Amino acid sequence: MNLSNSKEYFRLFFETAQAILSAKSMQDTLGSMVESIVEVMNVKAGSLLLIDDQDKSFKLASSCGLSSTYLRKGTLSVNLSIPEVMTGKPVYIKDAYLDQRIQYPEAMRAEGINTILSVPMIVDGTVQGLLRLYTAEVRDYSPIDIEFVSALAEMGGLAIVNAQRLHQKGDKLKCLFEEMGIDQLSETGDFDSHYESCTFLPIDPARHIGYFRTLHEITKAILSTLDSKKVMDLIVDKVVNCLQVKGCALRLRNETSHSLELVAASGLSKAFLAKGDVHTDLSISDSLQGKPVLIADTSCDSRLEYPAETIAEGIHSILSLPIIAKQRVIGVMRLYSKDKREYSREDISFLSAIAEISGIAILNAKFYEKTRNDLSFWSATAEYLKN
Repeated sequence: MNLSNSKEYFRLFFETAQAILSAKSMQDTLGSMVESIVEVMNVKAGSLLLIDDQDKSFKLASSCGLSSTYLRKGTLSVNLSIPEVMTGKPVYIKDAYLDQRIQYPEAMRAEGINTILSVPMIVDGTVQGLLRLYTAEVRDYSPIDIEFVSALAEMGGLAIVNAQRLHQKGDKLKCLFEEMGIDQLSETGDFDSHYESCTFLPIDPARHIGYFRTLHEITKAILSTLDSKKVMDLIVDKVVNCLQVKGCALRLRNETSHSLELVAASGLSKAFLAKGDVHTDLSISDSLQGKPVLIADTSCDSRLEYPAETIAEGIHSILSLPIIAKQRVIGVMRLYSKDKREYSREDISFLSAIAEISGIAILNAKFYEKTRNDLSFWSATAEYLKN
């Protein structure tokens, strides 16, 4: 049974992306990726293989649903195990028992594997590894099925690269603290307030494929860097272009000043952005309770903190969405339209998913920057103490 006949690509892409991006470690990222894809694709098993350039082999990074006997079958050669995938194209083998591209056919037969979908994991234009899905029965994959799995593999590859960068900085900082005899404090990440993720309602199948592709485009863009400013600028630019709105702004919550601090904007004038402090209790405050809020007509709505400035900017409607990360509202994403614009409940679900993915990406980028800055500070301190 094809995914396209029973599932919503958009929802599944969001849920899988959320699991991968929320993973706390490199191994968690790999495990979440394989387990989520096996579940959403309803296959027997999956594996993630990374390329070892030294001996031109595939090294198992993570697997789900495969026996220990099968995993110990032998070294997988880049040149012998479905080598066509190294050209950057997915390879579908319908009957693995009879295909010459299978390096260990007897082991595969003993494992009860019949069909294999092998998808390259491409980062910066280079194949870094493979995602393989295995089924016991002969199974057909539609072009959109393969596009969906390829998108998840691509996103997973970018997430792995980011996890590696963070791991490298974290290890250096840990070693430096050990040399200096300093106990490293760990952050629990626990919060007092909890909010549910956006609830998805049924979406017209004709629309969910388009939503999936747009969410993939935005997720790919924000995973291309760990610079938090670039991440936030990418988000607002992509939202304006994809949603065809006048402007978009991201504001993060400042618990001390009870304000919403502007961190990125696109399509809005400097005068409008400089209109004054935006307060959490005065500016569409329901958004901070975890609820999307639509101001359909800015000319007569008391929830606006700066109504005159909003009208002068030529804004007729505003959609304010909570940015939720780790079950906490960390800010708002606001879409501004020059016309009186309505949003369907499907649109709200789609945009809420963008806001939530954005929240996770922003926190990841900020944590990376904090780790990098801590490493720089303590390295300079250690050097000073030596002298």
